[in-house]
Amino acid sequence: MRAFSSGAPSARTFLVVVAIGACGISPVWIGRDGAVPAILGTRPSYGPSTISSAPNLAATGPLLWVPGLDDGWNPQGLAFVEGSLLISAYRSERFGVNRGPCRVFRVDPATGCETGHFDVPPPCGHAGGLAYAGAGKLYIADIHTLFEVDLARAFSEPAPPFRRFALGPELKGALAGSGSGEIWLGIYEEDRPGKIFKIERAVLEALPDGAVLAKELASVGLTIPSYAQGAAFAPSGKLWVARSEVGWGSLERIDIAGGRVEQRYAAPGGIEGIAFGEAGRLWAVSEAGARHFPWHYPFFPVVFQLDLNRLAASRPDPKESD
Repeated sequence: MRAFSSGAPSARTFLVVVAIGACGISPVWIGRDGAVPAILGTRPSYGPSTISSAPNLAATGPLLWVPGLDDGWNPQGLAFVEGSLLISAYRSERFGVNRGPCRVFRVDPATGCETGHFDVPPPCGHAGGLAYAGAGKLYIADIHTLFEVDLARAFSEPAPPFRRFALGPELKGALAGSGSGEIWLGIYEEDRPGKIFKIERAVLEALPDGAVLAKELASVGLTIPSYAQGAAFAPSGKLWVARSEVGWGSLERIDIAGGRVEQRYAAPGGIEGIAFGEAGRLWAVSEAGARHFPWHYPFFPVVFQLDLNRLAASRPDPKESD
């Protein structure tokens, strides 16, 4: 996430939040609109006593507080692996500083509690995406470097070993997505469409540690919309892309063959990584309200599940309506 658009839609209504326990339940109510699902996990000690209202909130649930908010961790990538949510983040304590130490958190989606974390070594500074291709290997995408770690060791060893691959000149790890025997690496652009590339697991397994991962090793390249922050492939094979700045968000279903947006849905501001979990439900994470952003921005630092069948469609492109 790089910018906040002053012309983007702003959240004007708020949800009342009451925190209970260190890793418990924060019941949430929306005045006249009735109750919505509780927020699970550890509520941050800073910021307003409310979370901002958000588009399509009726389609969300459960909602989980992002881990590590008090310590300045800013969520970026998301993966759903073996029943757990994995969230990549970088630490920043100052507005405008969008790089720092990188960490991956593991969260129980049933309770919102953190169940472990590990640090990603330098040169990681943004941890823009997470991807899982099976075989126990997790990939953390930074802008110019892809990191591979064995999940069986990542959360149990003080400093698990990593393999590192420098990304070639036409590849960037601004976002990432998981696939069956593959990962996807995406390029973020603001003033033009981005690109996303499929890398087969077999290609990654054959690369020696320290090798350059060149664009020519990708088996597929697709055009994605501008402001893309996350990507996920549904069990049906449809590509979903999350787009955002802090003040607005959008979920878009893409026709892979033609590169056309089939449907667009308004989403919480600051939406970043997305991933499909059990029962085909989509999970997403928002960085709006991370500690290094001023508090007048929308406050919605949560991981949330979305029922795609309950989303209300919205056709206008949020960037074209500024």
